[in-house]
Amino acid sequence: MFQSEKLKGKLISGVILLASILALIVSYSAMNPVINILPQIFQQFNPFFVVALTPVFLTFFGYMAKKKSEPSAPRKIGIGMIIAALGFIILAIGSLGLSTPNALATSGGVSDTLVSPNWLIGTYLTLTFAELFLSPMGISFVSKVAPPKYKGLMMGGWFAATAIGNYLVSVIGYLWGGMQLWMVWGVLVVCCLLSALFIFSIMKRLENATK
Repeated sequence: MFQSEKLKGKLISGVILLASILALIVSYSAMNPVINILPQIFQQFNPFFVVALTPVFLTFFGYMAKKKSEPSAPRKIGIGMIIAALGFIILAIGSLGLSTPNALATSGGVSDTLVSPNWLIGTYLTLTFAELFLSPMGISFVSKVAPPKYKGLMMGGWFAATAIGNYLVSVIGYLWGGMQLWMVWGVLVVCCLLSALFIFSIMKRLENATK
């Protein structure tokens, strides 16, 4: 609506925006007063935060680039791993004192302890910050260092590594039953910090590769 140069374009965009808002209001008014909410529904916050924060990141890094103080792509990846560790620390703190799934199964499967959804929302916000440091920077780094004739192959390797990483996260599910919940998240905190430590230990090599 703001980018359209002609009045017609602004009006069409404004009508679409108004119609969308009205549709949301009608949909919200028709909802049942009691809604069963599962933890999975909070995953919607990740794409929302990605869309909302991307312009902020672009503005911030653009400002740092003008000041000639923007971190290199490998350094951003290392920072992203540290931020990811902070995200899982939030979950670890929120899980203190909560029963394990095995303990809940013996007591009927329902916990008497109420947990604020803000723990999950805060975690997704922090992990989205980490994602914006990791994903775009990783793709940029691969495109810079890969030989021209192998660039497509290396880019495919990056996404294959991402897919393998997503699959390996399921390994944490085997710890879900017996260990205390904060310990489960602690394993992910340690993995993120070890990854960050490794990246910073070879930072000079990585930065020299991009020059």
